[in-house]
Amino acid sequence: MQAGADDKAEAPLPRWLVHRNRLFLVLLVTLTLLPLGAAVAIYYGAPWMVTGAQTNRGWLLEPPADLEALALRHLDDEQLVPGERRRWRLLVFPGARCDDACVETIELLRQVHILLGRDEDRVLRFAVITPDAAPALFGTLQRRLPEMELLRGDSGVLSQTLAARNLRGRDRAADSVDGLDAGVLTVDPLGNVILYHGLDQIGPDLLADLKQLLRLSNIG
Repeated sequence: MQAGADDKAEAPLPRWLVHRNRLFLVLLVTLTLLPLGAAVAIYYGAPWMVTGAQTNRGWLLEPPADLEALALRHLDDEQLVPGERRRWRLLVFPGARCDDACVETIELLRQVHILLGRDEDRVLRFAVITPDAAPALFGTLQRRLPEMELLRGDSGVLSQTLAARNLRGRDRAADSVDGLDAGVLTVDPLGNVILYHGLDQIGPDLLADLKQLLRLSNIG
């Protein structure tokens, strides 16, 4: 009598019920992943659709550039890559005509970094020196900004990177980037170069955009 009851309990479910359960499971997984997939697609494929993106004060690069494609190098000649620390990066390009006023502007970047408050540790700062920079610039930055790492980059790397992309700003297009060699690039922790600011935007403009990015980002 007991054996008969066990056989009845172990009888297979009807095929229609198995199919229904599978369909329900697939639908549940799809509905769970759909918002995440849409958010990722919009963030990287159509960043202008992200809430708040139209308030950016710099220019969004469309599509984003790849950090490794910039071929920037540390002083030991190792290439700059996203790395394991997964931090946001600010790459400041002083340009070929960086004078004392320009250096003072770059020093403001340290204040912007500090004003990020608790998010300060999520961001790293670099200065990119190109072969056409003034010979004394390297030593000047090392002396006045010892905490900011210096990198080497090829001449024209900034203008070439910007010229190959659409630059989307708030209610305006970017001016011509031909020959542009100065400014700040913002790189996300995955190595996507997503924003450009002019040196004259180091201050409230850059700070506002960084705070917005760090608030929206779940990476880095």
